[in-house]
Amino acid sequence: LGYFRIIRFIPFIKIIIPLLINIVDVQIKKRLRLMYSITKGYVKSQEDTKFLIKQISSRESIYQKLYEILETNKRDAVKELGLIEHEGRDVVIALKTRQAIRSVIAKALKNLTFLWSRGIIDKHEGIEMNKVFLAKIKALNNFPMAIPPPTPDKYLHNIVWLENKDVLIEFFKERAKLAYFDYGDVICREGEMPQGIYLIISGMAILHSSPPTFGIDSSLKSDRVSQTMFTEYCTSGDIIGELSCLLKREIEYTAICETILQACFISLEDLYEGFDVFWPSLEYKIWLKLALGIACQYFESSLTDEDLNFQKCVAFNLAYVETLSSYNEMTIDNVTMKFVIIVYGSVIDTQTEVPYLAPCILPKTCEQVQGTSDLSKLLVVQASKPAKNTDDSKVMGKR
Repeated sequence: LGYFRIIRFIPFIKIIIPLLINIVDVQIKKRLRLMYSITKGYVKSQEDTKFLIKQISSRESIYQKLYEILETNKRDAVKELGLIEHEGRDVVIALKTRQAIRSVIAKALKNLTFLWSRGIIDKHEGIEMNKVFLAKIKALNNFPMAIPPPTPDKYLHNIVWLENKDVLIEFFKERAKLAYFDYGDVICREGEMPQGIYLIISGMAILHSSPPTFGIDSSLKSDRVSQTMFTEYCTSGDIIGELSCLLKREIEYTAICETILQACFISLEDLYEGFDVFWPSLEYKIWLKLALGIACQYFESSLTDEDLNFQKCVAFNLAYVETLSSYNEMTIDNVTMKFVIIVYGSVIDTQTEVPYLAPCILPKTCEQVQGTSDLSKLLVVQASKPAKNTDDSKVMGKR
């Protein structure tokens, strides 16, 4: 009889188990979301601490020791972020979307306060608009905890230099291939010629490299040689191989899969076919994206007041890239040019003959420079915002 009574509870068990699984799933997603937010905040704190220590440290040896500790902590945290993204992609996508929406609303509230304080918006309209924004922030509490990741063909929209333009996306969609890698697989090796670029769709890769050369001749940088090995983690949305493909030179790092990895592969031949079809804008915009990345990575503290967003730089010409070959000269106008940053190669001040090697911000005393490398790239940050460009050629004309 006891067995028969247990059998009678089987239908209830079938109902309860899915409910329990759902409850556990929700708790796991909450935990992942919390872990991701805390770890991301930790990474930001390590970056901020590095800049503070640089300002207050009086001894270079102490600064270097603390810098190495902070950099190691940051690298470990970034690895954890990558693993969380790999395990819970849908949760991370939902969290990033929620944070982006909150950021947009917060910026709108700030602009509303400014317009209200200047009398451009009257009190009644300001109160009503403020209520709308606050209601939208409150509605984010009901935002989905998970959003399914996009299909592989949708990931091309994440490449910033394609600018979400259908003609560019369709061109590369026809040529791109999906590549799959297992844990421990080598995507590319230091010293090899590039085969193409890899846009990571899912998974994580670790990059090991010697100090980057930035296109500087070894004779010029003999006093800057370092044996320190660099380590970096790449996750969903990151691109491997851009610079090497642009230069058609050896890869400067080894990329190894830390997890199972799926990537969108665009071969070198297809990339250069795109350069020919969309000349000169496509190649220029890849250089602009890389230049902005190098500038923000090495000179973030100096550029805190600059809004160097890629899309804004293209649309409003806030910053552009100048190209110098060996012995070519460039005049620097300190009235219109707020910063001139060497992001690749090297130059020399034509008056003082002082050399400047990438990455480096040129001093205000520098009025004219001459290229000393086969190829030098300089990022020019404008002092004021010019009128919006209506034609890509206006941006390209700065080359």
